[in-house]
Amino acid sequence: MEKSNKVERRVSSFFERFGLVLGIVVGLVALVIGLLSYLAMGQKTEIAAQVLACDELTTYHPELEAKFIYAGEEVAHLWKLKVKFVNSGDKTIVGMGNQANIIGEGLNFMFPEDTKILRVEEEADTFQSDVAQLDVNKFQIQFSQWRSGEYMISSFYVASEQPLAVDPCPAALNRDIIDGDVVVQDLTKERPSEQMSLIDRLPRPMSLSGKIMGGISAGVLTLLFIITLIWAWIDTVKKFTWEKRYLSSFRSYLDHIEPALSKSIKRRYENAPETLPDNLWANFEGKKASWSLDFPNKPAGTVITIILAFAVFGLSCLILMLFPV
Repeated sequence: MEKSNKVERRVSSFFERFGLVLGIVVGLVALVIGLLSYLAMGQKTEIAAQVLACDELTTYHPELEAKFIYAGEEVAHLWKLKVKFVNSGDKTIVGMGNQANIIGEGLNFMFPEDTKILRVEEEADTFQSDVAQLDVNKFQIQFSQWRSGEYMISSFYVASEQPLAVDPCPAALNRDIIDGDVVVQDLTKERPSEQMSLIDRLPRPMSLSGKIMGGISAGVLTLLFIITLIWAWIDTVKKFTWEKRYLSSFRSYLDHIEPALSKSIKRRYENAPETLPDNLWANFEGKKASWSLDFPNKPAGTVITIILAFAVFGLSCLILMLFPV
């Protein structure tokens, strides 16, 4: 019994040390990879003009006749666009003063050549900004400071004399940001996901490190579950094979050494022959019972296998969620 307890303590101590070392290694690897990736990627400077809606207001049934008048003039084709301008980068963009990191007085956009802007309505914003119309189809966003994540939403009424083959989305005129980009995204077609995971809401270095750590941890746990299942079933098969071949003779052997064992201890060894001390196996005519991670019985092993299989599947899904392909 003392030998068995020593074996169990060794196994327990091994897993404790292995878990501690593994945790330290995973943390250090994730930290190093996260820092290297962050240094390699750097911080981007970017403004995104996201077209949220684009509707032609003059679209009507062929059998209906309608006229649209603006400032006393008839409008043949009228469009309403809702555009969100957001600082989608990591840096604050300064628009005025000696520290300005834009070229000129603002960010310049234009609609197609055969259109003209009739009206601009500012709907929402999280920072101070203005939309100035520079020409019939050109406008400029003016601001003093634009932090990461801040945005403004404006509606544009755009007219054209002729039908348009495609929606009149705005385009960036120049590369107005020093070492940065201005991108236009037509979200009426791209349909971005409406929800964002909590880890993606963290700053990019933390998010990246967390994803790497989570992926490595989930992968290691998945591997450990698989190894544990294989180990347990191998020991269980060894146990069932041994019991089928030697259990009857083992019971007779215990009866033979009865004077040295109490009945309660003998019954314990009958139920768990692998716990019999080494010195009591000397005269046994058969193979010594040796296993450490067996299932109590086949039904219990099946249930545990199913539970661990679900855990493996869940961890695999976690890895795919963290690192989509």
